[in-house]
Amino acid sequence: MADFVVSQPEWLDGFLASKPRVFPTLEDRMNLVIEATELNIKHRTGGPFGSAVFELKSGKLVAVGVNSVMRHGWSGAHAEAMAIIFASKAIGSYDLGGPEIPEHQLVVNGQPCAMCLGTIIWSGVVEAVWGASSKEIEELTGFDEGPVPKNYAEELQNRGIHVITDVLREENIKVIATYKSSQGVIYNARLGKP
Repeated sequence: MADFVVSQPEWLDGFLASKPRVFPTLEDRMNLVIEATELNIKHRTGGPFGSAVFELKSGKLVAVGVNSVMRHGWSGAHAEAMAIIFASKAIGSYDLGGPEIPEHQLVVNGQPCAMCLGTIIWSGVVEAVWGASSKEIEELTGFDEGPVPKNYAEELQNRGIHVITDVLREENIKVIATYKSSQGVIYNARLGKP
C-alpha cells in the first residue's frame, strides 16, 4: 500500500518565521494570505490561491495553506484544504469547531470553489472570509470554479458559518491576475466542455 504525504512548500517556514503569531485585524490576516499567495506564484509551487486559519477572537495564526495541486499531483490540494489540514494537525483535531477549542476563521484570497465549499462546511470553522469572487477568478484566469451556488454565502450561514466578502478585493484581484500573466498553468480549464 502506497503512502500519500501532504507537505508545505519549502519556502513557507522561512516566510512564517518573519511574521508575528497574532494578526489583530481582518486586513492584517488577508495581507498575510496575499503575501503567501504572491510567494507561491513567484516560487512556482502552485496556483494563485492562499488561505490561512486563525483563532477568530485572538487573531492567533494556526496554519497557512497555499494551492499545491501541481506540486502534489492531487486535485484536492487547494489552499483552503491545505490550511485546514495543517490547522487540524496543529490543534490535534479533525474538527476545528470541537468542544473546548477556540472558534476558528478561514481567510482566503478568493471565493472558495465548489469543492472547497464542502471542505469549509465540514471543517468546523465558524467564519469564512474571502476577497475576489468566483466569477472574477474565472474571468481573470480561466480556472473552473465549479457549480458554486448563487446563494453561496447563505449556504454557509445556514450552517452557522459567518461570511465576510470583498476583503481587500482589489489587491486580491491583482495578485490572481499576475498568475495568468506569468504563464501559470490553468490546470482545470474545462468551462463549456463536456
